Amino acid sequence: MGGIAGVFSTENLASFQEILTKIKHRGLGNPKTWKGPYSILGTVGLSSLQEELGPISTPSNTRAIVWDGKLLNHDVLRKKLTLHEMDTNSEAETVLHLFEEQGAGFSSDLEGYFALAIVDGQRFILARDRLGVCPLYYGFSNGSLFFASEIKAIVDFVEEAHEFPPGHFLLSDQGMFPYQPYLPEPVRIDGAQESANRLADLLDQAVEACLPDGVNVGVWLSGGVDSSILSALARRKTSTLYTFSAGVKGAPDLEYAQQVADHIGSKHFERIYTMEEVLAILDKVIYNLESFDAPLVRSAIGNYLVAELASDHVPFVLSGEGGDELFAGYAYQKYCSSEVELTLSVQEAIGSLHNTALQRVDRSAAAHSTKAGLPFLDPRVVRYALAIPSRWKIRGPQDVEKWPLREALSDALPNEIIWRGKAKFWEGAGAADMLKDYASVEISDEAFQKEGKLGNGFHLHSKEELLYYRYFKSHFGNRIPIREVGRTQHV
Repeated sequence: MGGIAGVFSTENLASFQEILTKIKHRGLGNPKTWKGPYSILGTVGLSSLQEELGPISTPSNTRAIVWDGKLLNHDVLRKKLTLHEMDTNSEAETVLHLFEEQGAGFSSDLEGYFALAIVDGQRFILARDRLGVCPLYYGFSNGSLFFASEIKAIVDFVEEAHEFPPGHFLLSDQGMFPYQPYLPEPVRIDGAQESANRLADLLDQAVEACLPDGVNVGVWLSGGVDSSILSALARRKTSTLYTFSAGVKGAPDLEYAQQVADHIGSKHFERIYTMEEVLAILDKVIYNLESFDAPLVRSAIGNYLVAELASDHVPFVLSGEGGDELFAGYAYQKYCSSEVELTLSVQEAIGSLHNTALQRVDRSAAAHSTKAGLPFLDPRVVRYALAIPSRWKIRGPQDVEKWPLREALSDALPNEIIWRGKAKFWEGAGAADMLKDYASVEISDEAFQKEGKLGNGFHLHSKEELLYYRYFKSHFGNRIPIREVGRTQHV
C-alpha cells in the first residue's frame, strides 16, 4: 500500500508537492516524481519491500506511469509483450508497455490489486482494480485533474473530490468506462464437501502469492476464523511468523488469538488498551480513516492500534478482510428468505468493501508505513467463491456461516477456533459499548437532534456517530461530500 498522486494540467502544478506530502506517511524514504510538459506524477513506496511503483517513463519522456498495487499475472503479461524489451522487473514498466501495445483495453488484463495513472502526451488514464483494494480519489479544478491515494490530499485543491469507482478506467479524451467484473469461475462443484476441498488449495496459493521475499511478515490476528486460517497457512511458509492482536483487558479476541499463536507456533504480540487511550487516538484514527461511519470507526480503533504494534516488528502483514463477504459470514444473512436473496446479499457485501472494510485496512496500515496483503481477495479465490452456491455457505444443523471456508481448513486449527461464531472486530476486541456509552453522556438529546441531520437526505445514525462526525468535520469541514463517505449497511 504505497501511494500515488498527480496533476494533469499545464497549470496548478505548484500544489503538487503539498498533495504528495499529505500521503508521505504511506511510504518510507523520499517520494519520487516525474514531470512532463502537461502533467506531474509522484509516488511514495516502502523501501523495505523494494517496491517499484514508478514513476517510470519512456525514453522520449512523453509517456509515464505511477502504480500502486500487485500484479498476480505479471509473468503472463510480460510474455504478451512483443514490441518492448524490459529494462527492469517492475510491474509498473510492464503495465506501461502493455498500454502502449494494447491501448485502452489493457486494464481488463490486469489480475490483482492496483490503482494507476498513465500520461500519454496530452492524454491521461486512471484505473482501479475490480474490488477497490487500492484506493484512488480524483477531482477537477479549472480544467485540471488532481488524483491521489487518499482524499485528504486533494480536497483543498479541487471543486469537489470523488472516490474513483472500482473496476473502471478513465480516458481523458473519451470518458469513464467499466471493465469486466469478477464472474464465477466456470467450474462444476460436485457437492458442498468438494467446494471446501478445492478452496483449501486456492487459499494456500493465495497466501503464497501475497508473501514478499526477504522480509519478516506478520498477521493481524483477531482469533476469528479468517485471520486464524491465514495465520495457519502463512506459518507453513515462513521460518518465523509474527502475529499481532489488540483489545481491552479480558477481550475474547485476545484469548482466542493466543490460542491460535500457541497452536501454530508464531511469535505473538498483543496490545491491551484502555478507554483513555482510545479517546487519546480517536482524532488521529478518524483523520487517517477519512470516515465517521460508526461501525467502521469502532473497528478502525483496534485496527489502528494493532497496525501500530505490527509496524514495530514487520513491514508487511496479512489481513483477513473478504472472508465474511465472500462466504456469507454475517449474522443477518441467516435470515435471507431464499438462496437468491442470500446470493444478492453476498454480492452487495462484496460491492461495499471498497469504502468500508478495505478503507479501514488500507488507512490503518498506511498510517504506520506498512503494507497489508489480502489473500481472500486474490482473484482466483474470489471467482471460485462466487461459483460456490450460496446454500452451501450457511450450512449444518446450526446454520454455520462460512461453512466451506471452515471445513476447508478444519484440520489446521482447533475446533473451537474453526467453528467459533462471528464477532464484529470491535465486539471481539472488547470495545463494543465503551464509545457508545461515552457518547450518550457527552452528547445531549438536543445536540443530536440539531446536528444529526446533514442535509440532502443524509443523517447520522446515533450519538456515537455524531461524536465521530465532529472530529471528521474538524479536519475536513464540508470539503468531503457526504455521499463519498462509505456507510455500513448492516450492523
